[in-house]
Amino acid sequence: ACGNNGVVLRYDGDTWSKVNTGGLAGNENLNAVAFADDTEGWFVGTHGVLLHYLNGNWSLDSSPTQQTLYSIAVPRGKTAWVTGSGGTLLTYNGISWGQIAAISAPAGGASTTITQDIYGIGLSDPNNGWAVGSLGLILRYDGQKWETFPTSPTTERLNSVSVLNDVQAWAVGAFGTLLRFNGTTWTKMGSAFSGFDLYQVCMKDDNDGWAVGQDGTLAYYDGSRWISHPKPQGKPSLNALAFYKDLGFAVGQNGTILKFQPNGEPAKYDFMFKGEVSKKPSKANAYWTLDYTLMNRGPKASPLLTYELAIPKGFEPYAPKTTPTPAATLGMTPPPSPTATVAATPQGTVTPLAPASGRQPSLVSGTWALKDGKLQWEIGTVASAEMKKVTILLQEKKGEKREYPALLKADLRFNDKIISEAAPVTLTASAAPPAVKSPAPKALSGVPPAASPVPSPVSPATPGASAGGDDNPQKGGSADAQPSPTPGN
Repeated sequence: ACGNNGVVLRYDGDTWSKVNTGGLAGNENLNAVAFADDTEGWFVGTHGVLLHYLNGNWSLDSSPTQQTLYSIAVPRGKTAWVTGSGGTLLTYNGISWGQIAAISAPAGGASTTITQDIYGIGLSDPNNGWAVGSLGLILRYDGQKWETFPTSPTTERLNSVSVLNDVQAWAVGAFGTLLRFNGTTWTKMGSAFSGFDLYQVCMKDDNDGWAVGQDGTLAYYDGSRWISHPKPQGKPSLNALAFYKDLGFAVGQNGTILKFQPNGEPAKYDFMFKGEVSKKPSKANAYWTLDYTLMNRGPKASPLLTYELAIPKGFEPYAPKTTPTPAATLGMTPPPSPTATVAATPQGTVTPLAPASGRQPSLVSGTWALKDGKLQWEIGTVASAEMKKVTILLQEKKGEKREYPALLKADLRFNDKIISEAAPVTLTASAAPPAVKSPAPKALSGVPPAASPVPSPVSPATPGASAGGDDNPQKGGSADAQPSPTPGN
């Protein structure tokens, strides 16, 4: 995704983060982006800027124009097309960019060069495409040349076109204009969005498509009609959208990013949810320490949430004790040691990290329990923009065979419905973790051991911690999940 002042964002499958392009287009507004594949793409914008990405490297391509560039399309192969103000049409041949002229073809008259602004372009293959622009301009590409379509059903500005094949295409524009091409003619469709400009249309197939526009306008096509979708909070204008299979994003005013997925979730269920191995087993502690961080990215407080972790075969939750006393009941708070120097924290406590506003977090108590081989932990409600961190301890289960690597899958649930899933975390080991002979470590040099009254310690808020996508928790299969050999193993 791209935007004003050269901003470029990248989605990694979980979060959006800002990309450093080396300041190559820092003073330009980027209006569109398209990629040929996962290694090469272009961003276009003001003053003819052509920002090129290739195999992780950024550069500015030599541009044949200073006009503002509005749209880009990359059909199969190494070709690319860009449109802009003043009738600008650029093409990329795999090596360099060149400028060509679009022509009008009036019946019985001499052809002329198009000088109108061209706002949108789309191609279904290298030999079939459409472009649209001001005053109802419609251009067709036949593989050889761009020329005006004989008749346009509108004089309104057209902003975007989506091409399915040589007989199906859609275009949208000012005052809710919706046009459809049926293989022969363009027809203006009835619209319930006449009070709002439509900025982009994206058709997944002939029975499934979306359009976005002014004041948060969202419209869905079900194969027979366009249906108005509820607008996002604040009604920000939405400038662009794109789909990859069933995953879609719309972006717009004030940095707005909307996510679409099948059986879409209300905004209050929009969570960042990540897990990582923070500590591997050691000679002193024969358990894995797992940290899960969650943040409510929706505008409203979440419902009552439950954290659930499927325990893999050969493992079990670890509940450390402060003294060699009989095993405590799962889910109960073990009594603090008389020599403890810190206050005991109830088992199952969740400590929310400080929100971006700097307010002090409050403690939300909860207890975990095992049910059908799954660890369940009641989190409760989570306020908008609030972050929480949960720590889980796992150890190898005696008498039960285990296999490495072990895959851990965790999710957040509401009424047994999964509303967010963390990427799997992997435990890998070359040898079994060492066993702990005594639940209490021995004193060193006359210093009494510190008490550990909590089975699942929770990290407090860290000053300056990120509340957005800048953090990059380590995911499964990392080197941190590999215990080091210790004497006696």
